[in-house]
Amino acid sequence: MLFLALFLSYFCGAVPFGVLVGRARGVDVQRVGSGNTGATNVWRALGPKMGALVFALDVFKGFAATEFARRLLPKDANALALCALVVVLGHTFSIFLRGKGGKGIATAFGAMLGLIPLVALGCFALWGLVLLLSRTISVASIAACIAAPLAALLTHQTLPTVGVVTLFCLVGLAKHIPNMKRLKARTEPKIGQKKAASSTRSEEQNLTNSAVTKP
Repeated sequence: MLFLALFLSYFCGAVPFGVLVGRARGVDVQRVGSGNTGATNVWRALGPKMGALVFALDVFKGFAATEFARRLLPKDANALALCALVVVLGHTFSIFLRGKGGKGIATAFGAMLGLIPLVALGCFALWGLVLLLSRTISVASIAACIAAPLAALLTHQTLPTVGVVTLFCLVGLAKHIPNMKRLKARTEPKIGQKKAASSTRSEEQNLTNSAVTKP
């Protein structure tokens, strides 16, 4: 049952809703903006309605995976935590996109809703507040990634749960390294600020190449 739960969690996470929504509108989101498949890039490429739809779908698949796991393994809290991690990794490293994917923030929120709902809602409230103040989605996401493991620890969640939340938040932070560099350079776009798609994608690629070539 554990193998089945992990299998379902990964493939649930791997479904690239951002790509599917983009194709339905005649847009390849991997070739516009940052090339990311998550809700933020869809928002910039297709507008707020499509971005919100992808966000909701990514949250749903994170929540659904933990609920499937709970039904398959109702008395195994450690397995539930592991499935929450796997669904986020499925989104971030999707087999359908040759190991590529989104940054995992929305899917992680959904997984946390199924795993530790009060902590998830608290982190979402923080994300919303930081977004309101900064008008920058990446800043809000980074803040939530930092806060989530601390909140899990301070609310006395089990050690496996704290470990899993820490791991997928570290993945989320690693995925935001190009954003951090743009924030440092003050070139990270804010909500409502348009930026040329080719420029964003080129900059993202340059930042990635720079990180790889540095000793």
